[in-house]
Amino acid sequence: MKMKQKILNNMVYIAVVAVLITTTLIGMFTYYRYMEQIKTGMKDEAAYLAASLNFEDRQNLDKYKNITITRITRIAKDGTVIYDSSGKEKSMGNHKNRTEVKEAFKHGHGEDTRMSMTLRKQTYYYAVKLKDGTILRMSRETQTIVRQMEDIIPIIALILAVVTILSVILSRMSTDRIVEPINQINLIHPKQNKTYSELTPLLDKIEKQNMDIERQIKEIKEAENMRKEFSANVSHELKTPLTTISGYAELMKDGLVKPEDMPRFSATIYDEARRLISMIEGIIKLSRLDENRVELDWKDVDLYELAFSIKNDLKRRSEEENVAIHIRGIHTKIRGVTQILYEMFFNVCENAIKYNHPGGEVVFTISKMGDYPTVIVEDTGIGIPKEDIDRIFERFYRVDKSHSNQKEGSGLGLSIVKHGAKFHHAEMEVESEVGKGTKITVVFPRQNSDLL
Repeated sequence: MKMKQKILNNMVYIAVVAVLITTTLIGMFTYYRYMEQIKTGMKDEAAYLAASLNFEDRQNLDKYKNITITRITRIAKDGTVIYDSSGKEKSMGNHKNRTEVKEAFKHGHGEDTRMSMTLRKQTYYYAVKLKDGTILRMSRETQTIVRQMEDIIPIIALILAVVTILSVILSRMSTDRIVEPINQINLIHPKQNKTYSELTPLLDKIEKQNMDIERQIKEIKEAENMRKEFSANVSHELKTPLTTISGYAELMKDGLVKPEDMPRFSATIYDEARRLISMIEGIIKLSRLDENRVELDWKDVDLYELAFSIKNDLKRRSEEENVAIHIRGIHTKIRGVTQILYEMFFNVCENAIKYNHPGGEVVFTISKMGDYPTVIVEDTGIGIPKEDIDRIFERFYRVDKSHSNQKEGSGLGLSIVKHGAKFHHAEMEVESEVGKGTKITVVFPRQNSDLL
């Protein structure tokens, strides 16, 4: 319920902010229209009065002050106030340097908006130059934008109250509608669910995963006694992603996931499902290698070009980990199965990246040493303790469980490397020093190579 409450709070917050922004913009627009109307009206009044004064200069301006709320001021050529409808012309200072007066003297008319020092309020001024060289100035007190916004605060408060109530009601309805289809997902039979089309790929993956797991469990039960330890390790390694998938799915089922978090939760389930599938695929590959059930397609394979292909495929991963991959050596061909060789060195290189340091390096060296095609993969990573070197090719073996559990992977990569090397009758050697890096050397039989 807490997460649902957060959804409600966020929706209400967005609605309130939208109302405030909208109200502010409307207030500013209204203020602009209000000022434009005042300016237009005063300019018209000034034009009429100026025309009258130009026709008959010596008029008593007092007769105009009772028919308009606009303040009328007449200013001599030297800036002296010779008339003001407020009757305070004698106490008013020289106006020659007032902005609107200066513009009127120069251009024939001028305007300005400022806080009047005499009236202590915001005032709009408009000045017109008469034929005799004097200035007719009209002024009127106007509301400031702050004052105008203060006047509509009660309206804003009322709107916010209504919007808040409506937001709570609508957000509850929306949340229930969004979460309900996800709550109804049947993970045992995913394809029987009717839910969002965006979840169809995920449900297909879960369906396939369920089938693969069932098949794999059946195969494990039928396996020989020598694989009992392996079966136990499989159960342990599968538990972690399944627990994650189950936990996330339970949160989604119980409606404890915010709509905006759905993509992240779905992505996590998808990633863990992919990890399971990868793990299962690795197990199947190892099983086929063990039982020599690999579909053989032997051909000449250029190890140098293979290394470049692996580098390109791991480019994104290496950039994410900030690890550089370098390839050295010469074009060297061997007779082998491309897919197995690719998986061998892909796993070696991927591990070299995964257990490296930011800013580290991985170096592929392809050479021919005494007519023996040789591939060396060196890294500047965390290294392997001596007591663990002989066991790193065991299935699911982890050198440092507390550290390795933080790294994604099926746990079968190096086992595939070992079996792939064995399949090609190649010899492997591992050298490593903790904190400095690891060097893996694969030497292929001489009769299978051909130097380009």
